[in-house]
Amino acid sequence: MMAMPQAGFCFLATTKTGSTAVEAALGRHAELLTRRPPRMKHMTARTFDHLIAPVLDHYGHPRESYELVCVVREPVEWVHSWWRYRSRPEAAGRPNSTAGVPFEDFARRVADGEIHLGSWAQFTRTAEGRPPVERIYRYEHLGDAVDWMAGRLGVPTPEMPRLNVSPTGSDGAIPPQIRRLLEERLAADVSVYESAR
Repeated sequence: MMAMPQAGFCFLATTKTGSTAVEAALGRHAELLTRRPPRMKHMTARTFDHLIAPVLDHYGHPRESYELVCVVREPVEWVHSWWRYRSRPEAAGRPNSTAGVPFEDFARRVADGEIHLGSWAQFTRTAEGRPPVERIYRYEHLGDAVDWMAGRLGVPTPEMPRLNVSPTGSDGAIPPQIRRLLEERLAADVSVYESAR
């Protein structure tokens, strides 16, 4: 999470969407930046409302003076990225490692509810009575999001470093019936993605 209320926005760092690279490129302009632990880095909009918004308000930045911004990824592609990320050598031996696990099996377990990766719908849900996440960009338009943020900060659009990139793996092809089950399980997230910029 990067709070830049002086520029009229706060960036919520969603998982597997290039948020580490965005923070590396623009973090020096943040008034408040959370990087660790991961649950704090990737705090939800609701957590932001409860923890960060009151702090910013106390220091002269009421919630209506800035927008919340985040990036979401096509849900099945996002699941595939998690599968690749968990296959990296550093994850070997951990309970959630996907080394040697076909993507089809991983996708089926997510579709069955056995593996929980999170939810765009939950991530972007704000506390009752609070403003929504005003700007949600699609991952494939990450450059547009960074452009917009740089423009609000009044700085040139930075070069984006390649950080925390998942290893290459299969192309993510899965049988149509598993894709359908996965999309049904992630229906609310598909809706968020489809409504994003």
